[in-house]
Amino acid sequence: MSPRYYLISAIVVFVLTAVISAATQKRTAKEILMVLCWVVSGLFLIVGALVGIVQALAMLGIAESGYFF
Repeated sequence: MSPRYYLISAIVVFVLTAVISAATQKRTAKEILMVLCWVVSGLFLIVGALVGIVQALAMLGIAESGYFF
């Protein structure tokens, strides 16, 4: 995978963390780190769910394998 995608992913995570921290008025490093953990966990959950749906569609014969990627 291209380093560009890693950079974009990191920027998205840090921007989401900053926005959520500002909106919920988190100030300490520990609170911001917890928000960062929640953002990363949420993104893993969303990506995992998408990959699971794609795999299920491929196994059921509704879509071709790898059409999502």
